[in-house]
Amino acid sequence: MDIEKLFFKKQELPILHETCFQIPIHPKLLDTSLKLDEEIAKRIFPEVAQEWCKELKKEKFPTRWEDLIQTNENGLVTGFQISRDYGGGLYFDEEDSNCQIYSSPYIKFSDEKRKEFQNVKNKLFIYAQTNVDSFEGALFLRNWAMVYMNEVFKQVF
Repeated sequence: MDIEKLFFKKQELPILHETCFQIPIHPKLLDTSLKLDEEIAKRIFPEVAQEWCKELKKEKFPTRWEDLIQTNENGLVTGFQISRDYGGGLYFDEEDSNCQIYSSPYIKFSDEKRKEFQNVKNKLFIYAQTNVDSFEGALFLRNWAMVYMNEVFKQVF
Protein backbone atom coordinates (compact mmCIF):
# COMPACT_ATOMS: atom_id res chain seq x y z
CA MET A 1 0.00 0.00 0.00
CA ASP A 2 1.19 3.50 -0.86
CA ILE A 3 2.53 5.35 2.21
CA GLU A 4 0.12 8.26 1.64
CA LYS A 5 -2.79 5.84 2.00
CA LEU A 6 -1.36 4.52 5.28
CA PHE A 7 -1.38 7.92 6.95
CA PHE A 8 -4.11 8.34 9.56
CA LYS A 9 -6.83 10.95 9.13
CA LYS A 10 -9.04 12.25 11.92
CA GLN A 11 -12.24 11.12 10.21
CA GLU A 12 -10.88 7.54 10.17
CA LEU A 13 -10.24 7.57 13.92
CA PRO A 14 -13.05 9.61 15.49
CA ILE A 15 -13.54 10.26 19.18
CA LEU A 16 -16.93 8.85 20.14
CA HIS A 17 -18.81 9.21 23.43
CA GLU A 18 -16.45 12.05 24.49
CA THR A 19 -13.48 9.80 25.36
CA CYS A 20 -13.48 6.67 23.19
CA PHE A 21 -11.10 6.12 20.28
CA GLN A 22 -8.66 3.48 19.06
CA ILE A 23 -5.35 3.84 17.27
CA PRO A 24 -4.21 0.82 15.23
CA ILE A 25 -0.58 -0.25 15.09
CA HIS A 26 0.73 -1.63 11.82
CA PRO A 27 2.05 -5.20 12.40
CA LYS A 28 5.31 -4.35 10.64
CA LEU A 29 6.13 -1.95 13.50
CA LEU A 30 6.39 -4.93 15.85
CA ASP A 31 9.33 -6.38 13.93
CA THR A 32 12.13 -6.54 16.50
CA SER A 33 14.75 -6.11 13.78
CA LEU A 34 13.45 -2.58 13.10
CA LYS A 35 15.03 0.30 14.94
CA LEU A 36 12.60 3.20 15.25
CA ASP A 37 13.64 6.72 16.15
CA GLU A 38 12.79 7.01 19.85
CA GLU A 39 12.85 10.81 19.66
CA ILE A 40 9.82 11.09 17.36
CA ALA A 41 7.34 11.16 20.25
CA LYS A 42 9.17 14.00 21.97
CA ARG A 43 9.88 15.88 18.77
CA ILE A 44 6.22 16.04 17.66
CA PHE A 45 4.83 16.99 21.07
CA PRO A 46 5.01 20.79 20.58
CA GLU A 47 3.19 20.55 17.23
CA VAL A 48 0.43 18.37 18.72
CA ALA A 49 0.12 20.57 21.81
CA GLN A 50 -0.19 23.68 19.63
CA GLU A 51 -2.90 22.05 17.50
CA TRP A 52 -4.71 20.93 20.66
CA CYS A 53 -4.68 24.47 22.06
CA LYS A 54 -5.99 25.83 18.77
CA GLU A 55 -8.81 23.26 18.57
CA LEU A 56 -9.89 23.90 22.17
CA LYS A 57 -9.16 27.64 22.11
CA LYS A 58 -6.74 27.34 25.02
CA GLU A 59 -3.67 29.49 25.51
CA LYS A 60 -1.21 26.75 26.39
CA PHE A 61 -0.94 23.05 27.05
CA PRO A 62 -0.92 22.72 30.86
CA THR A 63 1.05 19.55 31.48
CA ARG A 64 4.39 17.87 31.99
CA TRP A 65 5.14 15.03 29.59
CA GLU A 66 8.76 14.24 28.72
CA ASP A 67 9.33 11.52 31.30
CA LEU A 68 6.00 9.85 30.58
CA ILE A 69 6.94 8.17 27.29
CA GLN A 70 7.95 4.49 27.25
CA THR A 71 9.34 2.54 24.31
CA ASN A 72 10.09 -1.11 23.61
CA GLU A 73 13.37 -2.61 22.38
CA ASN A 74 12.88 -1.50 18.78
CA GLY A 75 11.88 2.05 19.73
CA LEU A 76 8.09 1.82 19.30
CA VAL A 77 6.22 3.86 21.90
CA THR A 78 4.45 1.44 24.24
CA GLY A 79 3.23 4.00 26.74
CA PHE A 80 2.38 7.69 26.69
CA GLN A 81 0.67 9.56 29.49
CA ILE A 82 -0.31 13.13 30.09
CA SER A 83 -0.64 14.65 33.53
CA ARG A 84 -3.74 14.83 35.64
CA ASP A 85 -4.56 18.29 34.21
CA TYR A 86 -5.94 16.49 31.14
CA GLY A 87 -5.31 12.97 32.23
CA GLY A 88 -5.04 9.68 30.58
CA GLY A 89 -2.69 7.53 28.67
CA LEU A 90 -2.21 5.03 25.92
CA TYR A 91 -0.32 1.79 26.17
CA PHE A 92 0.55 -1.16 24.00
CA ASP A 93 1.47 -4.69 25.00
CA GLU A 94 1.34 -7.27 22.23
CA GLU A 95 0.19 -9.97 24.69
CA ASP A 96 -2.54 -7.86 26.34
CA SER A 97 -6.01 -8.72 25.01
CA ASN A 98 -7.03 -5.04 25.42
CA CYS A 99 -4.52 -4.26 22.65
CA GLN A 100 -5.97 -6.75 20.13
CA ILE A 101 -9.32 -6.46 18.37
CA TYR A 102 -11.12 -8.04 15.42
CA SER A 103 -13.35 -5.10 14.59
CA SER A 104 -14.17 -1.69 15.97
CA PRO A 105 -16.72 1.08 15.53
CA TYR A 106 -13.87 3.49 16.34
CA ILE A 107 -11.77 2.65 13.28
CA LYS A 108 -13.32 3.82 10.00
CA PHE A 109 -10.82 2.34 7.51
CA SER A 110 -11.52 1.22 3.98
CA ASP A 111 -11.42 -2.57 3.54
CA GLU A 112 -8.04 -2.25 1.82
CA LYS A 113 -6.54 -0.23 4.66
CA ARG A 114 -8.02 -2.52 7.32
CA LYS A 115 -6.39 -5.54 5.64
CA GLU A 116 -3.05 -3.71 5.61
CA PHE A 117 -3.23 -3.32 9.40
CA GLN A 118 -4.47 -6.82 10.25
CA ASN A 119 -2.05 -9.45 11.49
CA VAL A 120 -2.04 -13.07 10.30
CA LYS A 121 -4.96 -13.87 12.65
CA ASN A 122 -7.03 -10.99 11.20
CA LYS A 123 -6.65 -9.00 14.41
CA LEU A 124 -5.71 -5.36 14.71
CA PHE A 125 -3.17 -4.31 17.29
CA ILE A 126 -4.16 -1.04 18.98
CA TYR A 127 -3.06 1.36 21.66
CA ALA A 128 -5.38 0.76 24.61
CA GLN A 129 -6.55 3.61 26.82
CA THR A 130 -6.01 4.09 30.49
CA ASN A 131 -7.82 6.68 32.63
CA VAL A 132 -8.97 8.84 29.70
CA ASP A 133 -11.77 10.69 31.43
CA SER A 134 -12.30 13.87 29.42
CA PHE A 135 -12.72 14.95 25.83
CA GLU A 136 -9.68 17.23 26.21
CA GLY A 137 -7.47 14.29 27.20
CA ALA A 138 -8.90 12.05 24.50
CA LEU A 139 -8.35 14.73 21.86
CA PHE A 140 -4.71 15.23 22.78
CA LEU A 141 -3.93 11.52 23.01
CA ARG A 142 -5.72 10.66 19.76
CA ASN A 143 -4.00 13.50 17.90
CA TRP A 144 -0.60 12.68 19.40
CA ALA A 145 -0.89 8.99 18.47
CA MET A 146 -2.02 9.80 14.93
CA VAL A 147 0.86 12.20 14.28
CA TYR A 148 3.30 9.79 15.94
CA MET A 149 2.20 6.87 13.77
CA ASN A 150 2.30 8.97 10.60
CA GLU A 151 5.89 9.97 11.40
CA VAL A 152 6.85 6.37 12.12
CA PHE A 153 5.31 5.31 8.79
CA LYS A 154 7.61 7.82 7.05
CA GLN A 155 10.61 6.15 8.69
CA VAL A 156 9.56 2.55 7.99
CA PHE A 157 7.67 2.47 4.69
